[in-house]
Amino acid sequence: MAEQQPMQVVMCEATAQVPREILHAVEQRLEETAQSLAQMDPESTLWTSLRESGLSLEVLGWRFTVSVEADKLMLTGAEPIPAHVT
Repeated sequence: MAEQQPMQVVMCEATAQVPREILHAVEQRLEETAQSLAQMDPESTLWTSLRESGLSLEVLGWRFTVSVEADKLMLTGAEPIPAHVT
């Protein structure tokens, strides 16, 4: 299998409300994910599933949604996770 080009990580406008330290942690995770995905066969069932369903990350009280394309991960949403009331 030929080595693929690195994937691009694209942030969305919704990240403007996210605290900088949390956004930095999300960017690091997405960069690592992009590096791993770039080494995988794009015809694999995992890739097919990711293209169809996307990803969801929860980081430090925030939920992020990510769409997956052949050449990029695009952060499409960011929202705080409501605190559980007990």
